Amino acid sequence: MPRARPHLRFGRPRRPERQRDAATGRSRGEAAAEITATARAQRVKAGAAPDDALNALNGSTIGVLHRRWQVCASDPGGVTRDQYHAAQAYIATVFQYAQIMGLPLPWPGTAASRPTRAEPDEQTIAAVRRRFADFRRALLDAGAAIGVGSRVNAAVYRVCIEDPGIDAVAKTEIQNLRHGLNAIARVAR
Repeated sequence: MPRARPHLRFGRPRRPERQRDAATGRSRGEAAAEITATARAQRVKAGAAPDDALNALNGSTIGVLHRRWQVCASDPGGVTRDQYHAAQAYIATVFQYAQIMGLPLPWPGTAASRPTRAEPDEQTIAAVRRRFADFRRALLDAGAAIGVGSRVNAAVYRVCIEDPGIDAVAKTEIQNLRHGLNAIARVAR
């Protein structure tokens, strides 16, 4: 009897009842229902309500915080619509700035999986650099105003860019995030 060679098995184990294409004999892939069920299970495991798990906001920490506010506007652990939009502006600016400055982009994956764009003109480069500097200065000023220093800047970067799990975000970090997003919203107007 030949010995099993597990090191030659590629991919994950497939279900034996998986349908195959009659012409090619290849798998038809996962059905939309299977993909949806997997996404729902992951979001429920992360703390989303089962009936609301497929809401796109449950896909990121800042989205979960905004969803909390949508459900209960008096929840101190949520972010308002303006704060959410400020977070989106901050995320876009950080990614543009990293690309322009040649910094490693703050998302996982290889260079081949990242989008490629033409080099921006000098006016666009200057505008992105100025906006990034304005956001950073606003965050540092907001931290100084409430006496926490650069913790506001760190909280906004961590929650918006690093996107930790919602259970890894402390209440004080959410408060610093809210102060920072308010400062960004004032600058972005």
